[in-house]
Amino acid sequence: MDNAFEVVELLDAAAEYFRAEGLADLVACSQSTGSNGHSVAIEPDIDDLVRLHQLIRDRRAFTVLEFGTGYSTLVIADALAKNADDFASSDAEVELLPADAFRVFSVDASEAWLATAMARIPCGLQTHVVATHSPVQIGTFKGQLCHFYERLPNVVPDFIYLDGPDPSDVVGAVNGLDFSHRERTVISGDLLLMEPTFVPGLIVLVDGRTNNARFLANNFRRTYDWLEDPGGDFTMFELAEPPLGPRNRARLAYCAGED
Repeated sequence: MDNAFEVVELLDAAAEYFRAEGLADLVACSQSTGSNGHSVAIEPDIDDLVRLHQLIRDRRAFTVLEFGTGYSTLVIADALAKNADDFASSDAEVELLPADAFRVFSVDASEAWLATAMARIPCGLQTHVVATHSPVQIGTFKGQLCHFYERLPNVVPDFIYLDGPDPSDVVGAVNGLDFSHRERTVISGDLLLMEPTFVPGLIVLVDGRTNNARFLANNFRRTYDWLEDPGGDFTMFELAEPPLGPRNRARLAYCAGED
């Protein structure tokens, strides 16, 4: 009974955060509208959205790279807009800002989903979102089956949200294997391509996709703290390396604290 009570408390806390941050109203305004005004079948997952928003706010993230679009795009944009306001009212040096500060770069293989996600973004948040459409091709990483977006946003994020692509969007086959088989899980290799240019302090949040998260954990070459949460159905990585230099150290101090 204690565990059940704790779950109820967590759910209540998420719902309260959702209301207090204005996310309930923000989502409600766009919940039934797609790119052409049609209804959208997939309902928002409040727990997932709250976790995402809270992490970006708590970590004071500057630049977010999002794989797959949805209500998450809207919530990320809101978190970044609030981070921008907090930074402007702080005594932090402007030199801390990266080139792509306070924007989410969202990439999706589905033009329809991308259009739907962008249609949800209100005018006040549109400057915080940059959308990229890209096909996804099957491939390999060190002889292991995976897939890659053909075109990625040219950014260096400090927060990555991995929630795409859909298996049906992966094109091609390797030795007769493809991702149309309903038992084959998606295995994104994009982060392994990008890994050498990651900067210490990077947070990666993988929504579900546990097999993909374990694939990344087994193939990342650098040092991460990571957590797999079966109950919440997410995995989180943090690049836990010493700062690269004064600039990276100063950003980490602002985003995550001196320690």
